[in-house]
Amino acid sequence: MHLAEYLFRRLYQLNIRSIFGVPGDFNLVSLDYIEKCGLNWVGNANELNAGYAADGYARVKGISAIFTTFGVGELSALNAIAGASAEFVPVIHVVGFPSTIAREKKLPLHHTLGDGDYDLFMEMSARISSAVVVLDSPEDATKMIDDTIIQCARSSKPVYIGLPMDLVQAEVDVTPLATPLPLDDARSNPVIEEHRAITTVMERITRAIKPVILVDSLAGRWNGLHPTMSFVEKSNIPCFSFPMAKGIIDESLPQFGGIYSGSVSDPGVEEQVQMSDLIIHIGPRATDLNTAGLKNELSHIDTISFRRDSIHVNELGFSNLSMNGVLRRLSEIFGTTKSNSISSSGSDNSSMRSEESIETDPNIGFEDSMNALLGRKVKSSPLLTQDRLWKRVSSWLEEDDIISLDVGTSAFGALWSPHTRGTESLFQLLWSSIGFALGAAVGAAFAAREQESESIPPRKRRTILFTGDGSFQMTAQEVSTMVRHRLGVIIFVICNDGYTIERMIHGWDKSYNDIQPWDFKMLPAVFKPEPGSVRTYSVHTEADFDALLTDPQFGPASNFEDKQPPPLRLVEVHMAKEDAPQSLHRMANAICGKKK
Repeated sequence: MHLAEYLFRRLYQLNIRSIFGVPGDFNLVSLDYIEKCGLNWVGNANELNAGYAADGYARVKGISAIFTTFGVGELSALNAIAGASAEFVPVIHVVGFPSTIAREKKLPLHHTLGDGDYDLFMEMSARISSAVVVLDSPEDATKMIDDTIIQCARSSKPVYIGLPMDLVQAEVDVTPLATPLPLDDARSNPVIEEHRAITTVMERITRAIKPVILVDSLAGRWNGLHPTMSFVEKSNIPCFSFPMAKGIIDESLPQFGGIYSGSVSDPGVEEQVQMSDLIIHIGPRATDLNTAGLKNELSHIDTISFRRDSIHVNELGFSNLSMNGVLRRLSEIFGTTKSNSISSSGSDNSSMRSEESIETDPNIGFEDSMNALLGRKVKSSPLLTQDRLWKRVSSWLEEDDIISLDVGTSAFGALWSPHTRGTESLFQLLWSSIGFALGAAVGAAFAAREQESESIPPRKRRTILFTGDGSFQMTAQEVSTMVRHRLGVIIFVICNDGYTIERMIHGWDKSYNDIQPWDFKMLPAVFKPEPGSVRTYSVHTEADFDALLTDPQFGPASNFEDKQPPPLRLVEVHMAKEDAPQSLHRMANAICGKKK
């Protein structure tokens, strides 16, 4: 078997089915092996978008792969790879390298700096990757590939594999493929230490009168999602999520109380957390946008902290213990005993759906569908506001939706709004690279399509993108990939004349926070979509938005079948420049100490 085939068959064993990237002369021969290994080559508009797509795909399916070419290609993807590193997203970055001979002789080839240094770009990736290797001989190449993939899965961070051109067709031993890679760390917790930790934790929980659970972003990494959910459900202790943990906890649970972020919390949440006498903090991750400016307002409250490999009860630490293992044991205990914990009334998730149904012409294509949608008399309606937008979106969401959010009004509006059961939110609250959400939506849409084909009965999942006009302009080319692969993403572009989050921080009226206005609904036509495969809309008022969301031809996943897949839907949502979610106002004030 050729080395390239070995690599791609290993990726297939990880349940990866789509490879993101851009072809280049150092990876072209390798690409010939993708289809024969049962994989789908996506072919993105550029490497940055490919990196974002790989990030989004990995968040939905667990791990992903991107393939770029040496130098110019890999460096274009580096911003996205850094984001995956910051956010603990496992991405396998394969780079097509010049030949081993060129590297050995330090030849001044194209895509190099001409100085013979072939390790420079790899070294750039090393600081943001948990492992970097450049394959240099057939004898140990398969082991290097396997070890690097294992490291990617266990660290939940990107890794880097350099594949030289002259090794692509090198013959390698196929035997290792018969053994699945041990992606999970199978080590069991030390029995005595685990017992001590569980006894201490249970004693403290039993004594507490008003305990609360705070779920943080790292609860969703390293296979921690199910142990965390089980503990929350069986303990029946009031539970809140940090913003970066949005989507980890089922918000329909009666004990779920909302989003906690210090002074930027949901109404009433900060007070309830402050009044508690015990905080159970799962997967802590202190960042400025997660904790309202890195302020620790809970240091006076007893805390049990569950970290990946340790448990801390105030100052008492239990090392070398898997968080997941301890949470599973605690869930078993709570499953056989009745907790004395109080319950918390959850957020009001009552439906605000309108009964009204609007018929539209399914053959409109990329023309402005609002002309047909609102082709009847509509009573005068107030302009759409951020407050109304997110309340209405919250009631419109369906179970298992995937929502990709750019940092700005989109993230701060959506993250502080109730979501339906199974909703998965993709966002970068730490790395905060605007434009991320569009590329991530591409990866998520591929992942959702694959999950639908793999599940019985088919699990239909919508991929929904919320982005700002400034963010959209960063990565707009990736709409072409959506059109090319018939990805029925629902895109909401919030058109509010520029960089709102930057205005909130500094320079409200400065021209550097302005952008050139685009006619977004005309953009899909540039990419030559098939007739009926794209629909565009433009909304300005509450009536516009309500009519759109209640249209059965617009949103419901159940209305589309394989024979008639959902079209790409792009919606311009026009908002006032000075309007922003209250959570964004509060966060800007908490971090910068000032308002606009």
